[in-house]
Amino acid sequence: MKKTTDPKETAKDKTMVDFAEKTLKNYEQIFKTGLKMQEEAGRCLATLLPQTPSAPEFQKTFSHFTGVASGVLPEAQKRIQEVLELVEKNSRTGVELMKKASDAARSPVIAQSKWMDLWTASLGTMRDNAEALAQINSHAIDSCIELVQKSRVPAAA
Repeated sequence: MKKTTDPKETAKDKTMVDFAEKTLKNYEQIFKTGLKMQEEAGRCLATLLPQTPSAPEFQKTFSHFTGVASGVLPEAQKRIQEVLELVEKNSRTGVELMKKASDAARSPVIAQSKWMDLWTASLGTMRDNAEALAQINSHAIDSCIELVQKSRVPAAA
């Protein structure tokens, strides 16, 4: 029994083969790049090891870094909490705006005043969001500045 080949099926198979070949080439390139990065990291470590400070000095620097890093987590949690509160507020406001839009669409007699209320509320929400995001960004920048100031390694006494 002779099997007929459909030109569409042949084109689809060729496309899949080409896609598979390109994917394989990409993975191969990624693998080679990863190896190059490991080699480079090894060379950097080999050049830095002879220049490392004494063990007590290294431990002092490491404990300072650990102390600074432990202070980062609470600040990051505060920023995340602020963003989550903003998202929650936006969800509630979005529901209210949808309700206003639905009301305005249902009542053609007083639709103009309802649409004006909707637009006013929408613009107010946009303003509130911009202010909230500016405040969150300001807090994040302040936290980064504070982190940089705390992360300065104290001079050896």
